[in-house]
Amino acid sequence: MDLRKIINDTELLGITIIFYNIPTVKGRYTITNDKHCIYVDKNLSDIEKINVILHELAHFINNDLSNNLTFVPTYSHRIEHETEKARIIDFMNLVNQEYPIDQNFNYIEYMKSACIPSEYEFFVREISQNFYQENLEKGII
Repeated sequence: MDLRKIINDTELLGITIIFYNIPTVKGRYTITNDKHCIYVDKNLSDIEKINVILHELAHFINNDLSNNLTFVPTYSHRIEHETEKARIIDFMNLVNQEYPIDQNFNYIEYMKSACIPSEYEFFVREISQNFYQENLEKGII
């Protein structure tokens, strides 16, 4: 996975990515003066940076900041959950493009290396099975 490509693709959408020392969070999506920005903690590994960008990009795509319910705690939890699922799918898609998912894919090890919380285990298993089936049908594996 190429961090530079993820950055370039994101910036083509009109989003500025800023790497900064952020001690409390890994990343944040904001709109300031009509300018879309994703802040990413500069101390993260490249894999973590890619995952943070994908997560914050999902907030942009879903237009989450314009949703007034974002500020209601129970609904904000739902938004974060859906955004995290989008990030997981996007990152797994990148992995599948470079290393097609086959019958030997270890989704538990993948979750560890991709910084995916254990609460998404069943979701990751389902998505990995879907990628595996698609790869079989397309003759990729």
